[in-house]
Amino acid sequence: MRALAILCALVPLAAAAAPPSPWPKGVDLPAGTPIDEDYRREFAMCDRAKTFRGHRSRYTDCADDPNAVTALRRLPGGAIAYTSKLAVDLDGSPFACGPRHGRTDQCPTSLMLHDRRGREVPVDADAVPYVVIPEAGPSDAAGEFARLTGVGVGDFGVVVARGRVVPVIVADTGPYSKLGEGSLALHRAIGRELCARRTDRVCDRVADPLESVGSEVTTILFPGSARSDITPATILAVTKREAMQRWAKLRARARRRDARITSADRLRRLQTQPLR
Repeated sequence: MRALAILCALVPLAAAAAPPSPWPKGVDLPAGTPIDEDYRREFAMCDRAKTFRGHRSRYTDCADDPNAVTALRRLPGGAIAYTSKLAVDLDGSPFACGPRHGRTDQCPTSLMLHDRRGREVPVDADAVPYVVIPEAGPSDAAGEFARLTGVGVGDFGVVVARGRVVPVIVADTGPYSKLGEGSLALHRAIGRELCARRTDRVCDRVADPLESVGSEVTTILFPGSARSDITPATILAVTKREAMQRWAKLRARARRRDARITSADRLRRLQTQPLR
């Protein structure tokens, strides 16, 4: 009886099946913890029922370009990750600042920089891979993304899509009910050239229609990483350095996690082998 008791002690209860990853195939990230599932579902409500937090406006008519937000999570170490569509932002580009711009295009961006002459200039969507976060809206919904995640304008991150990892900066904000938008340069970096014509190296015509990547674009942002010393001349280099350093640390942390899981699994298999 004693030998049987020892044997039973060595055999742990069957491990529960690992839950499916919340991330698209090929995106190797920790599962993390949901930030606010009620908030995430509001984006699906916008996609389906054209409301967000009970509000209905032109900004909540998401049916033609669904947010497709399937995950919004905080990763170990504090990074914020979400999977969504990726719409196109032209703000800050010569196209948006020129006479051919579309109805929703704007010359300023939420992040403005100072050039060598001290002039305030926008972040160029045609040159800088950047992402947009939700902001403007009714008082009970405005800024909710920033409050829940800690992410702000100027923070760095990466976008993982189509097998590529692109360093980005948060350079613009949009309506409270829209999540998943990136600059013309970001789309180019993941293999989508949406400038239809250039004159003297300036994009003066864009694709029509300017379609989104419909789903499975994963964005990882690092709250509190913004710097105040970026200029138009340094933004690309600084974004690449700051974003990729943080991405490398996140991946190293994930590899250590995987090693611990592998070691624990090996020990579990040894414990469950029959005694000889």
